[in-house]
Amino acid sequence: MSAPSVPPNSGEIMKAVQQALRGLDVGSTEAVRILSWANSETPAIYDRDQTAYLVLGSYRDPYLRRVRAVSDRLNRRYGTYAFLIGDLSDIDLPRLPEFRVKFHITATLCDYVAAVFEQDAGGEINELGKLGETEYFEKAYAFPRAYQWETEDRLTDERDVVAAAAQIKAATDIDDETKIAELEALVERANQTGIDISVDAVRTTLKEHDIEVPSYSWVHLNDFRLFELHGRCYPWTTEEELLDATDDLPGSPRPGWEQR
Repeated sequence: MSAPSVPPNSGEIMKAVQQALRGLDVGSTEAVRILSWANSETPAIYDRDQTAYLVLGSYRDPYLRRVRAVSDRLNRRYGTYAFLIGDLSDIDLPRLPEFRVKFHITATLCDYVAAVFEQDAGGEINELGKLGETEYFEKAYAFPRAYQWETEDRLTDERDVVAAAAQIKAATDIDDETKIAELEALVERANQTGIDISVDAVRTTLKEHDIEVPSYSWVHLNDFRLFELHGRCYPWTTEEELLDATDDLPGSPRPGWEQR
């Protein structure tokens, strides 16, 4: 029986595996399975004649439908391969955390990562942490539903400030003292941009109006803000807005006839 084929970038793949496992030793059988899987599943990802996008997000309904909509939109572009980790076959690694292995391999090999977020729970939020704390951040773009801009260059009027304040108010895993400090810092940033509004005015508006915003945790809001500061955050409310934002990702454009 012949040995399984080894992908040409096996060194890069095993380096990603070591990062996923934090240096844990991988058995010879496990290594063979990983490389065999990579040889079968990942050539389309690192094919240099096309741009590869790893699309992250919740696999639960109704969120999965919108994640797939992003993938489908990207695949309409010339020379593009967009995929979900869940579309790849299993590696069969009973001892190891297989999803971590697949995540690090695919995130290493792809050109860009598009991550769709709609809630403050679920696996996709853990993926947000991985993106923010690894070298994958440099190729990643965040698409948080109903995220409100918080940086100076995005605050244009009082409504923006109130919406951002409502987001801070709804944040989980943050105490009242921190919320007060963040609200004051937000108003100060707004004043620096020429928006004449006070902390008291914001509080009064929040009391008088029930402003609906997702209850993201404070950790996640900070990660979104990091993407915002780097110009790689694309908030959306409707699926149409999500797909329009997807079109702004770098890479080959959609065909001209398809955009009509």
